[in-house]
Amino acid sequence: MSIHNNLRQLRLYSGMTQEQAAGKLGVARQTLSSYESGRTRPDIDMLVRLCDIYETDLDGMIYGQNRTLKAVQRVKKTAVLILILLIGLTLVSSSLLWSANHFFPVAEGWLTSAEQAVFESHRRLTGAWEAADKTILALSLLGFAALLMFMLTGKCVVPLKQKILYMMVLAAGILLAPLPFAVTDAVFLKIDYYMTPTYVIGRMLLFFGVGLIIELVRKRKRRVSGA
Repeated sequence: MSIHNNLRQLRLYSGMTQEQAAGKLGVARQTLSSYESGRTRPDIDMLVRLCDIYETDLDGMIYGQNRTLKAVQRVKKTAVLILILLIGLTLVSSSLLWSANHFFPVAEGWLTSAEQAVFESHRRLTGAWEAADKTILALSLLGFAALLMFMLTGKCVVPLKQKILYMMVLAAGILLAPLPFAVTDAVFLKIDYYMTPTYVIGRMLLFFGVGLIIELVRKRKRRVSGA
């Protein structure tokens, strides 16, 4: 994490707006904005003053050794891992269900020995599909809970825009992954492909809402204590 990102995260955690932080520093808001965007870099004297108002040290600010900054890095790495796993597993799950119907279609009525072998292959694939869906549901529950726990225990603040962007990417990924399989499956309905992704999105929104409420409560407490 670069210095300008560290500056932004430390300010967010302190609960200050750019105007408030700039006022304490005695500089224009545009100056602080330039530091946080990386357009300009603060000199050593300004870094010391920034450390004072954000209650950290130079190592924490420059190298990201601050506890809050480490927590942010942990949250971001975990979030990316969860995103990759959920989208990847959704793709695997959809391909298993589609393959069962496409390569091993089950005939109606009495089954011959050859048809029985096809049925067994079909059953194994649908069983693997069900197992994959259960894994997705378990991962989404544990993963989102871990993200929330890391954010709360690390007391880190992730900008709202980044959270919304992450949720949009994750939702798009798990909704698009089953699409080519769902539209070409002549046996199972589209809901069979989209039931699990719908549950995952619902859980994601639930944990997002809980985290947002907790952040608002914390901000209110900091404002009251600072008043």
